[in-house]
Amino acid sequence: MSYVTMKNILYNGQYGFRKGHSTYMAVMEMCDKITEARDNNLFSIGVFFDLSKAFDTVNHDILFKKLEHYGVRGICLDWLRDYLNGRRQCVLYNGQVSHILDIKCGVPQGSILGPLLFLIYVNDISNTSPLLQFIMFADDTNVFMSNNSLTELVDKLNAELEKVDKWFKANKLSLNLEKTNYILFCSKHKKALNHDYKISVNIDKQGITRVSSAKFLGVHIDELLCWKEHITDISKKIAKNIGIISRIRHFLPRHILVNLYYSLIYPYLSYCNLTWASTYRSRLASLTTLQKRALRIICKAPFRAHTKDLFLNLDILPFECINKLQVGLFMYKCHMHLLPVGFGHWFRTNSEVHGYLTRSYKKSHQQSARTNIRQHSVRIYGPMLWNSLPIELTVLPTIHQFKNRLKVYFMSNWV
Repeated sequence: MSYVTMKNILYNGQYGFRKGHSTYMAVMEMCDKITEARDNNLFSIGVFFDLSKAFDTVNHDILFKKLEHYGVRGICLDWLRDYLNGRRQCVLYNGQVSHILDIKCGVPQGSILGPLLFLIYVNDISNTSPLLQFIMFADDTNVFMSNNSLTELVDKLNAELEKVDKWFKANKLSLNLEKTNYILFCSKHKKALNHDYKISVNIDKQGITRVSSAKFLGVHIDELLCWKEHITDISKKIAKNIGIISRIRHFLPRHILVNLYYSLIYPYLSYCNLTWASTYRSRLASLTTLQKRALRIICKAPFRAHTKDLFLNLDILPFECINKLQVGLFMYKCHMHLLPVGFGHWFRTNSEVHGYLTRSYKKSHQQSARTNIRQHSVRIYGPMLWNSLPIELTVLPTIHQFKNRLKVYFMSNWV
């Protein structure tokens, strides 16, 4: 892994099984590309591939050739070859055992080395097309393309997907075309203008299904990026878990109920929050209501009791502050160069934009946006939040100190 990192072998858009990378980064980069296209009044299509048993179908001979290409040769390559070869397996079903057969493909799942070998195996898929934008999380592979003409976009996309399909076949990976689908991202106005245009996106001469939303790394992505389906989905799960806490609240002390809140409710509110929760507050009203209901149940407060004191007494962040905290942490990591290199160009200081020694020359440069959907994105909203923070917060030496102080700051300034 240190060799792969030192030589910068892995594609920057690969976020799976890598130190300092996370699912939220993959979702955020995808949303950034979509909102940027929308802000430039472009059509954008995202294709969500579904690979059949990707880890189990890695061809060993092809993997060894790729390892040798990346500089893993001699004794090291022989060691890896010996690590994969000679493995055998059988199947036990209903008391019957099959014959023991050699394993001729796949990487050992559950192993430390297996995921890295898979990342190396699929790494060169990004070289198939200079026009497609790849975003990957291990075997979850998505591609995006934008254009101001829908006709031209579909034609170019189909030509590039043909190259990607050839790569899958050459590397002996199977696409599940029934579960592979695509989304057309555009504004409501452009969608209405092109309502009668029949889109045909093809892979291996077969049309793939167009959907209005797709689930990527646990987040529902919809064609308008209004996040309605995702918010509805997690609202149902949170409401169910609130019911569980409500039924057992009389048997447990408060600190255990708070632990249950952080186990059963908070993960839904916080996971990838800085992408889907960066939207209109009206769209998030149901989640705000559910969080307040949970606090009233934990504190055994009346149904309509005011919740500000409850948040302060339990030291629980209100939902709107969870988003601010995550955006603030992301901006801190960016300024401290703790993010992957792909995010290095996202933000600049005013001094990098102009040479004037103004009072704000050390602050983040505030980019402009034409559309509200882009205005809500971290690329635009992040610098605005960062510049509003006290300077003594932004210069703290460790992320642990910054997170604790930032939480106190938001709690003390929450109205």
